[in-house]
Amino acid sequence: MIVDSIKQLQSYESLIPGMAKIMAFLSGCSDQMENGRYEIDGNRIYASVFEYDTVSPQEMKWESHREYIDLHVPLMGQECIFWAPVEELASIVDYNPDNDCEFYSGEYRQLLKATSGLYIFFFPADGHKVKCHLDGSSHVKKIVIKIKTT
Repeated sequence: MIVDSIKQLQSYESLIPGMAKIMAFLSGCSDQMENGRYEIDGNRIYASVFEYDTVSPQEMKWESHREYIDLHVPLMGQECIFWAPVEELASIVDYNPDNDCEFYSGEYRQLLKATSGLYIFFFPADGHKVKCHLDGSSHVKKIVIKIKTT
């Protein structure tokens, strides 16, 4: 997992495939953009824009992805995101290659308050539980960019 200021995103250009295309896409994004899927580099890199109200952590499951790296870019609102190494979580729903997702139960190692101005990379070894709140619901809008690992 990498968490940093959006101003530092270019620092990871050599680590993440297609980062120049991702930065070009993000330069035109705002909280006014329409929800939906946006192609950046075909199925190799694409973005989804979501809006939702956060819920209690007990209502959400842990997840991880094998084929794609997730880049979460909050546009508005605040959500709590829990993180733990996948190896410390217990699988409760087997990996599904159709949606590149496996679900887990377990305890968190880190809690992040995700707000506009930050970004978070989740790699295949990073379990994450998103859409959560601790002190009351918040309306969130964010971009999740999927980056093919191979």
